[in-house]
This record gives sequence, C-alpha cells and structure tokens, in this order.
Amino acid sequence: MTFRYTAKPSSLRGKARLRSVTTRIFKILVLIFILTANGLPGVSAPIVAKSLNGQSKSIQTASTLNFTANADAYVEQLHPTTNQGTSNFLQVDGTSNRNAESYIRFTVTGVTGTIQSALLRVYSTNSSTNGPAMYTTNSTWTETGLTWNNRPARTSGVIDNKSAINKNIWVEYNVAAVATGNGTFNFVLVGDGNDVARFSSREGNNPPQLVITFNTSTNTPTATQAAAATSTRTPTRTATLPSGSTPTSTRTSTPTPLSAATSTRTPTAAGGTLTFTASADSYVESSNPGTNYGSATQIRVDGSPDVRSYLRFNIQGLSGTVTSATLRVYANSAASSGYDAHSVSDNTWTESGLTYNNAPPVGSVLGSSGSVSSGTWTSVNITTYITGNGTYNLGLTTSGSTALSLASRESGANAPQLIVQTQGGTGATPTVTRTSTPAGNPSQTPTATRTPTSSAFTPTRTPTSAFTPTQTATPTRTPTASPTPSSGSVVLVGAGDISTCSSNNDEATAKLLDSISGTVFTAGDNAYDSGTITEYTNCYDPTWGRGKSRTNPVPGNHEYATSGAAGYFQYFNNIPAYYAYNLGAWRIYALNSEIDVSASGAEATWLQSDLAAHPSQCVLAYWHKPRWSSGSTHGSTSSMQAIWQILYNAGAELVINGHEHNYERFAEMNATGAAASPGMREIVAGTGGMSHYSFGTPLSTSQVRDNTSFGVLKLTLRAGGYDWQFVPVAGATFTDSGSGTCH
Repeated sequence: MTFRYTAKPSSLRGKARLRSVTTRIFKILVLIFILTANGLPGVSAPIVAKSLNGQSKSIQTASTLNFTANADAYVEQLHPTTNQGTSNFLQVDGTSNRNAESYIRFTVTGVTGTIQSALLRVYSTNSSTNGPAMYTTNSTWTETGLTWNNRPARTSGVIDNKSAINKNIWVEYNVAAVATGNGTFNFVLVGDGNDVARFSSREGNNPPQLVITFNTSTNTPTATQAAAATSTRTPTRTATLPSGSTPTSTRTSTPTPLSAATSTRTPTAAGGTLTFTASADSYVESSNPGTNYGSATQIRVDGSPDVRSYLRFNIQGLSGTVTSATLRVYANSAASSGYDAHSVSDNTWTESGLTYNNAPPVGSVLGSSGSVSSGTWTSVNITTYITGNGTYNLGLTTSGSTALSLASRESGANAPQLIVQTQGGTGATPTVTRTSTPAGNPSQTPTATRTPTSSAFTPTRTPTSAFTPTQTATPTRTPTASPTPSSGSVVLVGAGDISTCSSNNDEATAKLLDSISGTVFTAGDNAYDSGTITEYTNCYDPTWGRGKSRTNPVPGNHEYATSGAAGYFQYFNNIPAYYAYNLGAWRIYALNSEIDVSASGAEATWLQSDLAAHPSQCVLAYWHKPRWSSGSTHGSTSSMQAIWQILYNAGAELVINGHEHNYERFAEMNATGAAASPGMREIVAGTGGMSHYSFGTPLSTSQVRDNTSFGVLKLTLRAGGYDWQFVPVAGATFTDSGSGTCH
C-alpha cells in the first residue's frame, strides 16, 4: 500500500496561524485589562473567582467604615469620685498611686461581610516613652457617670500594646480579635509604665476612631467580562491584526461600577480632602427661651415655633486653596422644605450655655439642603464661607412648618461633618481612609482622618514696644478687652506653679479657667521642670494652653532653667520679658522677677517711667517670687524690695505672686512689710497644680493660709475697687474671698 502525504494549501495554513495569533492577542489584551482595572487607584478592588466554564462564582469587595467614639472618659486614682466625661482629652498613667485609665465606646453598624481588619485609632497630644495597653471592658459605664471608684473591670487580656509614642500622631491598636461584626464595643487604655499619655477625646479636635474593613461577597450569573471594576471610565480594547487580514472578533469591555460606590484617595500632591467633625452644636427654641439643649443627641429646626440650630467647626491642617466645602448633616426625620445653612459671625456662644435668649443672629444664607428624607445624609455647599484654617460658626433654619430633627455631635457616628477639599500648597498631607459606600446605607460614610500641624499662635494683644532680655526698649502691651460683666467690672484669673506631665492637677485648674471668662494670668513656673518648649507643648498646652489666646503670662525660675527662658518666649511668641496693659479701669503690670530687679536696673527704671506716664487710680502687678511669704521652702524674697518700693510709692493696690506652692493672703502693708492702711496687699497663689509646700512661722501680716487645695485666684476689678476669690478645684473645700478699694 502506498501512502501519500498531501500538503494543505499555504493559504489555509496562513489562516490557521492568523486565527491562533488573533486568539493569543485577544487573551493578552483581556489579561492586561483585568490587571489594569483591578489596579486603578482610589477604588475598591473586587476579587473575582472564575470557574473553568466561564461562570463567575462570586465577587468580594473590600469596604471600609470609619466610626467615631460615641462615649469616652478617663478616670484617675488621685480623684476617685470625679467624672472627666466632658474633658477634651483622655489620659493614661501607670504610676503607682497616680493611676489614670481611659474608656472608649463604639457602636458598629453596616458591616455586611467578614471583617478583614479593625483598628482603634487615638490621636496623641503628648509624647510618651511607654504607651498604654488596650483591653476590653463591659458596657455598664456611662460617659457622665464614670469615676475611678465605679469603673468596670477588664473583660479580656491585653489586646494590643504600644511602646514609645510621639506627639501629634494617630496611634493604631489592632482590635480585630474582639471587633468581629456589628455591635457595641467597649475598650479601656491602661498604663503599664511611669509615663503619662494623653489623647484627644471625642470632645477634642481628633476624636477616637474605629476603622473597620470587611469583605462582601455576592453570587453573579454568567459573566460577559473578566471583572467589574469600580471605575466610571469606559475603555475600549480592540485587537489590531496584521494588514489585510480579517479579524475573527472585536471586543469592547465596559466596566460596571459597584452600586453607588464612593472612594476618597490619598492625595499624592499638596492639598487634598479633610473631614472635620463639629466641635460644638446645640439648638434653641422660642417656646423655651431660657433652656439649653447642648447635650442633646439631636439638633432641630422649625418655622413655627422658631427653632434654630448652631454648629461650630475648628478647621486646622489645610494646605493650599479651598476648592470645595460641604456641610453634611444626618437627618433623623423628613421635611420637604429641608433647611438653610447661614453664616454666624459671633464666636462667643458655648454649647452648654446657648439659649434662645442669648443666641447670636444668623447671617446670610449660604445654601439649602432641599427636600430631606429620614435616615439619610444631607449636604449643603458652603464653599463661599470656608476660606482656610480657622473657627467657623453656622446656623441652620427653616421656613417650613414641619419640624426637622438632625443628628448632633453627641449622636456619635452621625455627628455633623464639614468636608473640605484643597488644591496646591505645601502643608502637611492628610492621611485619608479610603472607603466604599454601597447605595442605600447612609451609615457608611467616607471619613478622612488627618494629622494637623499646629498653627502658630498670634496674640491679639499689641505691645507698644517689644522687649526681650537683650533689649532695653520700654515694653507696654495693650490687650484686646476681655469679656466684661454687665456691672462694668472685668475679671483677671490665674495662678502660678502650674503644669507638669506627671500629674493631672493642672487639668483640674484648667477646667476652672474653662468656666471663668476674662483675662488669664500666670505667675511663673508655668511648665516644669525646666520650661522647655517640649514641656510647654506636652504639659502646659493641653491644659492651660486652652486659654492661650487670653493669657498674659510671666516667667518663673523654672523657665530660666532653660537658657534665656527660650521655651517660654518661643511658646508665647516672643512676648516681652515684662510689660503693662490696661484692663477696665486698671493698669496691670506683668513683671519679671528672674532678671535684674535692682533699683537701677532696666526693669525698675521702666516701671517708674510707665507709672508716671500712665497714672491710674487702680494699679495691680504680678510676678513670680513674692516679696513676702510665710512659706518654709522659699519664704520672702528680699531682692524684690526695689520693685515693691516703687509700686508702694505709686499707690498700687495689689500684688500677686507664686513660687511658694500654697495660698497666702496678706493684710495691706507699707514699703517695709508692716501693716498699713491704705497700703498694698499681696496674695501668693502658687496653687496652679504642681505640688504643695508647707508653711513656717507665719508673718505678722499673714491673714489666710492654705496648702491643701489647688485652685485659681479670681479677681473682679471694678472702677474704684476689687474683689478676690480663691476658687478650688473639684473635691477641694478651701476658699477665700473679700474686697478692697483703690487709693
């Protein structure tokens, strides 16, 4: 038998090769498209499981939800019955007999799949060499009732622990082992070293966050494309064949977006998107004109009776030009008329004090929400109002007759937000959490977290001449007038010997300042141990620094433990070493006991000249080291005699000092310290929070003494006289008060 091989025509062989090449090219293009689509920046990357017969079995999508703490508070062993639920910071301390622990609660909703990760994030406000450990606890505690004595026990072992922590960073704890789905989760931060760690509370600028990332899976019918990318672009892939050939197919792939997915991308250039939570909000109503609703979990608007809401946002960390600003408020109810957002120029209202009777007027309408549905986020474009970093106040009103309930900042995850987008600039780049929001679930909202840079403090007081220790110019400052009571009097309040990171006493006295309007003074030794800029930043700034813009300080000997008191002058923006200002009818002298105070020195010479140039019936001076003291640690400071003499000769009324860590009030005295009327009264108020010193043998003119209570000295200065009051911290009982007249 003869076998014969008959070759195929060359044209058929060429067509076969062409089909093979075409098939390979198409497969390569499809593969490239899949990789490209899954790698697009700023989207949730779906994971596609594909069977051999081309059926897509499931799609897994990573979604991220960001929850804000809905309750937090710290407790401390030093004050076992004190509640700190309204503090703007959380504190942890592992030092024996000075323990402090912080409790945080989150409510998680909207998780629809398996959790990939759960991070509890707290924002540090100081540096710590040994960060706290994280545990769980039960939910029996309340934010306004938690104390050291009634704090719940831990319900787990250590979940996560931290070593050294830097200031102004987000500290992340891995809590995936316990945050396994929807529900309420309670955590406690416990110190395991002799170092204080402080974090922003939910009342602060950077509330604690719980960031949940989870997978969602859905079964799908036969797929006609390799992947469903979350991109709105429609790329077309067409195979290009050799010239003159006929393609076997042309494929066009149109990615289908996930339902209403939104994503926030981390900026790669200066500028970006930041989300800010309201720092204060409340509503007022005409039917209850004297009632405050600052602690309510809702804010409201109504046209009849008149009900308005007020919101405040503290905007920091922006870089570049603001290109968009959107107010987002969660609606608890529905109203066809919605609400209008107004500017509010008045920044003096407080969340806990606002009523219909004292509510500031609202300004022009910035934008309107339109019709509002219940259980949804509403938004208003207010870009024209937000120009950069600063504090912004908003008012919400409605002309409709249907009352509208909106979530307040006390509601937790649904707190009002201000989303600001910027472009350009060279500031810090925000850290943004990428989120994917499925349609129809308003609780899943994108939230950007940020690392702000501290803004430089610009004092509102204008010195008539600047003075530093190396200058000889005459310093005089004229401060912006402090809020004035209706009687025409003014308030000057403060103390000396204040802040250390190793105790909480300065926070207790700072809380007193928070509740007392007026000008704040410090009587030196403001930040221990050496007044470095780090100590001012980590210890003083989180407490008494809250009143920095209304503070007229003086330095003490601990400030000068740092060469030239450099930390003090840096923190207070190169304030003069000594200066004078007017407060109501009074001439006030802020003097420096730590430099040359001799009769022929520059300070004494300036003081005499200023007293002559600004004659006043009422004169007050304060500095650090007291001329007279019954204290056993330092006692009287004879080097201050020349300053005392000059003020006495000018008929001054009152001198305030620190240095001795106690409270002592003297009778009016003459130039030699003997009782005399009229004379000059001295009050030592070294009670700002550092520690207590004992007394020795009392001086003959000493009238009142106490070394058991921390507190502040409140002076009400009137035309022709003054009132004094020692205000003790919570839990202390000592007080002292009285009045005097001007010469």
